[in-house]
Amino acid sequence: MSAQKYWNKVYRYVALAVVLLALIGVAFAFLPKIQQFQNYQETKSDLDADISAEKERIKELRMNQEKFSTDRNFVQKIAHEIGFVHEGETVYQFEERQATSVGVQPE
Repeated sequence: MSAQKYWNKVYRYVALAVVLLALIGVAFAFLPKIQQFQNYQETKSDLDADISAEKERIKELRMNQEKFSTDRNFVQKIAHEIGFVHEGETVYQFEERQATSVGVQPE
């Protein structure tokens, strides 16, 4: 093998090694950005889910708001839930007692 062919092979291997090292360097340079992008995608997905939940909540609140102006029974139901009563109604309230262990008296 002549010296010229030998050096041509060496130059090819060196060039190949340089290209491979450059590709590996580029990959390592972009790896943090790729991970950051994936984190942003996960955050975006979480925020999209939160937005969907809030839209559903707003929809429900608007329906309730509409019911307040159109449905008398709904208004009465909500009023009773928060403690309002009609004139002349009697309200009975019961206290719930917690179950006690044998021999232990509530304070």
